Amino acid sequence: MQWSSPTAVVMQTTIQAAAIALAFIVIVPLDVVDPGMVRTGNRVRTSMDRPINILFITADQWRGECLSGLGHPCLKTPRLDALAQDGVTFRRHYSQATPCGPGRASLYTGMYLHNHRSVVNGTPLDARHTNVALEARKAGYDPVLFGYTDVSADPRQFHPADPALRSYEGILPGMRPEVWMKNDGLAWLADLKAKGYDIPKGEVFRPQTDYPGADV
Repeated sequence: MQWSSPTAVVMQTTIQAAAIALAFIVIVPLDVVDPGMVRTGNRVRTSMDRPINILFITADQWRGECLSGLGHPCLKTPRLDALAQDGVTFRRHYSQATPCGPGRASLYTGMYLHNHRSVVNGTPLDARHTNVALEARKAGYDPVLFGYTDVSADPRQFHPADPALRSYEGILPGMRPEVWMKNDGLAWLADLKAKGYDIPKGEVFRPQTDYPGADV
């Protein structure tokens, strides 16, 4: 199918971002007939009035001023800058909670931390709460995950011996994982290696000390 061009919304945060590292979610219609037609009930709609595709991109622990398009003196973020130029930048947008897990829970559910009660990383998210993926499915969309959500499973929904309860790296209910990037990052590292990058053993996020202006 052909993708409509999403209008980007780049949100500047002044505290820790509530989001997903190296991940994005694609929400597409479930009932696509062909690239230009969508069937709803007995009616076939053309591309002029079809549901739009939604690309929801988030980045973990990304400080709001760390965009070259906002004048950062060191960082270069050309791809994000291009999104910002084609969209809207909110200069006073704040994460509802820190650290990242509770912030994501607020982002997904639309709730304050003291209501969803996932107060630290790894705290299970109450299955009684709906979320953006479940609501999108009600509207006929198919939320597809590239990356991770790290939503710990509600233990009341599983057998005590279920492997899902042994990890915090759960998938938000309602999402269909296409590329699930767990903490080991094996799929990502394999792709980097195939592209010729040097992949060291152990920590891959090595600091770069010889960038232009490092001695300033």
